[in-house]
Amino acid sequence: MPSGGELMAPIHMSLRRYILAALLVLATLVISLLSVLWTNSFFTGLDDMMRGTMLNMAQAHHPQPGHPIQAHNFVVASQWQDLPEPIRAAFTRQEIETNTLHKLVTRDNMLTRPSEARFVMFFATPDGQSGFVAHHFIAPKTSPKAWFQGPEMLGILFALGTLALFATILVMLMRTVTRPVAELHAWAAELDHHSLDDPPPVFRYHELTTLAELIQQSLQQVKQSLDREQAFVSYASHELRTPIAVIRSSVELLQRLDSAQCKKSDKALKRIDHASQAMVALTETLLWLSRKGQPLRDLKTVKLAELVESLMQDLTYLKQGKHIDIQLETDDYCCELPHSGATIVIGNLLRNAIQHTHQGAISIHQTQHILEIENYEYIGSEPPAEHSALHNTAGYGLGLDLAQKLCDELGWQLSIRHDAHRFCVTLVLSPQY
Repeated sequence: MPSGGELMAPIHMSLRRYILAALLVLATLVISLLSVLWTNSFFTGLDDMMRGTMLNMAQAHHPQPGHPIQAHNFVVASQWQDLPEPIRAAFTRQEIETNTLHKLVTRDNMLTRPSEARFVMFFATPDGQSGFVAHHFIAPKTSPKAWFQGPEMLGILFALGTLALFATILVMLMRTVTRPVAELHAWAAELDHHSLDDPPPVFRYHELTTLAELIQQSLQQVKQSLDREQAFVSYASHELRTPIAVIRSSVELLQRLDSAQCKKSDKALKRIDHASQAMVALTETLLWLSRKGQPLRDLKTVKLAELVESLMQDLTYLKQGKHIDIQLETDDYCCELPHSGATIVIGNLLRNAIQHTHQGAISIHQTQHILEIENYEYIGSEPPAEHSALHNTAGYGLGLDLAQKLCDELGWQLSIRHDAHRFCVTLVLSPQY
């Protein structure tokens, strides 16, 4: 029994061609065997006729030693020496068996008629008579006949004609069978969310109609699951807007109150403010992803350096209690981009870099429309327990999977490289969005 890794690889070929080739090979073998059997039966019948005729000639004549009898091109002799020289030259006495026809046929090739044939038989009758019967045939000098008149060639032509007829019928049958299959394939390939609820077509064969119904039911179940998921995301995002607005308005109100507040309350307010900002970005992103295919319409002229610096300023709270060295290199490149999309993606990448770095460095390089962010831990450093917990449970950021989906939707390129201590992402923006 072969193991799982040694299983035979699947054959990538058309089912129609496979069945057609298999049936043609089978038909060729069967027709070839029948043709050989037919040709062999033909010559066996001729030999039986010749043997019967020679036995009749032997019973009708009684030659004496030294006096062979010739009748109707047959020679009947009582002893071997009385047979004609061409017969004795073609056979030996020792190989001649009783009442068995021996022949020697001469021809140019297997597809031409014989030019000469020699027959001999030793007969022995129940009444004690014995002797030899021979026949020597030489083809007359006549004009050659058509090449297809020989029995061997007729057998070959019969086989080829039968095979051609079978192949024609097989191709017509395969077309009749595969045309509905091709129609099923075309129907399934054209299915979308608009035509999925339309009744499936009725095919010539009941099995294909049943298969079409199963395909439609499976796709409908998948569509229903996706609709429920999309509806959940949309409803949740809409419902989150109200509590987020309440949180932000309450934070702003508390910040404006002219009252003495302790440092702990200031920190708490800042954490609430940052969390609400992250929730706003997350809500906008989920709403946009739930409306797949709708482009972001807030195209603005964005200076990437200012955007990166602004986002880094907003994420300063994530660096508290950490030892992080940040290197920022930018230029004055400006381009037209969907502002919310750029803010969400770049902000998420920066947030992940800061959040997952505890004692190390973050390098940010922006050149034209290419942004590279690299963060790495210093060798031998271990994150504090509180930061480790934050790393494992914090909900900031969309995650690299969602960032990748955003880039795919916006037509941007996001590549990721990492090892045990280093993580690097490269974002290539597309100003032609």
